[in-house]
Amino acid sequence: MLGSGGSNAGGGARSGGAISSGGASGATVSRGGSGGATSAPGGATSSAGASATTASGGRSGGATSAPGGAGGSSAGSPVLVPGAWGDQGDGTFKNPMLWSDYNNLDVIVVGSDFYMIAASHHFMGMPVLHSKDGVNWTLLTRIYRRLDIDPRYNTPGQAYQDGTWAPAIRYNDGRFWVYVTTPTEGLIMTSTADAAGPWDPWFVVKAVAGWEDPCPFWDDVDNAGGDGPNGRKAYLIRSQTGAGPLIVQQMSWDGKQLLGTTTTVANGPTLEGPKLGKRNGYYYIFAPEGGIDNGYQVVLRSSAILGPYTKKTILEKGSTSTNGPHQGSWIDLPSGQSWFYHFQQNGGWGRIGHLEPAQWGADDWPKAGVDLDGNGIGEPVAQPKKPDVGATFPITVPASSDEFDGSDLGVQWLWNHNPDDTKWSLTARPGWLRLSAQPLASKGGTSAASGSVPFVEDSIIFAYNTVVQHAMGKVASAVTKLDTTGIVDGQRAGITLFGQTYGWIGVVGTAGKSTVRADIDGTPTTGPVLTANTVFLKASMSASSQISFAYSTDGVTFTALGGSATVGRTWFEGIKFGLFSYDLSTATAGGVADFDYFHYTHDGPHPAP
Repeated sequence: MLGSGGSNAGGGARSGGAISSGGASGATVSRGGSGGATSAPGGATSSAGASATTASGGRSGGATSAPGGAGGSSAGSPVLVPGAWGDQGDGTFKNPMLWSDYNNLDVIVVGSDFYMIAASHHFMGMPVLHSKDGVNWTLLTRIYRRLDIDPRYNTPGQAYQDGTWAPAIRYNDGRFWVYVTTPTEGLIMTSTADAAGPWDPWFVVKAVAGWEDPCPFWDDVDNAGGDGPNGRKAYLIRSQTGAGPLIVQQMSWDGKQLLGTTTTVANGPTLEGPKLGKRNGYYYIFAPEGGIDNGYQVVLRSSAILGPYTKKTILEKGSTSTNGPHQGSWIDLPSGQSWFYHFQQNGGWGRIGHLEPAQWGADDWPKAGVDLDGNGIGEPVAQPKKPDVGATFPITVPASSDEFDGSDLGVQWLWNHNPDDTKWSLTARPGWLRLSAQPLASKGGTSAASGSVPFVEDSIIFAYNTVVQHAMGKVASAVTKLDTTGIVDGQRAGITLFGQTYGWIGVVGTAGKSTVRADIDGTPTTGPVLTANTVFLKASMSASSQISFAYSTDGVTFTALGGSATVGRTWFEGIKFGLFSYDLSTATAGGVADFDYFHYTHDGPHPAP
């Protein structure tokens, strides 16, 4: 079977289209055999501290989850009922399977457990998700919370759209393995025996610019002249920034060194994101082609790992509304079923996850989706039956709400740069998240694919320690309660929808008082001066990808402020909900903002009323 055993060289995984899985903990970097790197302190975020698994959240907390899953606020997770996407509670699910930007997702199955990882780019850092049925997911951990491979990651605005791009997770020799590239620093890998962590420090396999989308493969051919058991060989397939071609190179069995010369095995229009696997003596490369917005999924097949390969298209938009159904993971289950995970670029939400029924043809070519028009190419399915995993599991979604009453931030939270842990606290005022304001980073930067990011005064893009999480749901909103007692003159603090196009609502310290302000992509609107020390702030995302904001003095009646803006693709990431506090670049650091909770609601699976 394709992917059986983590790689085709043994291991216990049943993954697909590419081989198996892996996980990592630290962000410390060690020097690879063929490429150097700086070393850096780092450490994985564990699953401790994750709060509610879903929609709105009271002080309920912890993610329901896999072994080693997220902890969180104190009580157990609420029972969820079906929503507009995901598990429908009747043996089916609605695509998108998970309406959230776990972009460039890669999924494997090890035993009876599904594991997913995704790109995180400049946000800290890469997620590991867990599922028992392939549809209902919880956040398990983060592979890293710092990238100390370059000082640019310490400063907001310096490395947006850089960081960890499309990763691959595999399982081989009893360990999970993750390979990924950054566009400028090179090919890095990490490994662990337990996907919940801790993960090994990042190991720089090769310091090089311009590589993307790596995937390892451990072959099962004996006496091949390799350094693996019985002379087996390992390989790495990758692409180049700019999308293509696909290149294969031998790799040491321990995954730490590239060997010999490279072989270009395929070219095509925007051909990237390859996943390499093996079945019935054939090598298969699953790869997206045609571009993020309007591409399609192809499979290349050969009886020899270095080719020549024959290519077929297996999934396209066709007559459906699911544009660009491509880049993901083929899964073969013990039940005999096959499935294909892929993303869809969808406006400001980013690259959201879909799952398609799939099968192997009698000719050993894979098929995905349903061929509605009879042209031999599958199309996405709106509401398939759930995968047959031999049991039924509760409806879950990744954590979102947080009461800030745990010992650490929930695993759902990300920082917009390497965090400064002296500037936030859950213990200075127990039950509250305290963010200490710092002056904006006054230096412009660059983004990996969008050019320069010029500095703009009073832009949240350059604010330190902005803590964010994925937008989840086609319609979503978040409410926080802010205590303004510690706000100083000139300080800004509040709730944001953070991206290349951004918005926020909060307060500005003015003459010893706090004035409500909304800011939509640099255009401010001033509200009232507060007469109390608390204010409730709300950020919303509509079905048309519009962001808007409101405030309340009693937590019941909200007043809109600042209008709205339509958001689109943003630095290869979807829009993020978040909390912030900053001073202008010319100010002296000072002031604190205390947030009591973060309550999130969306149109997906949610607690029963």
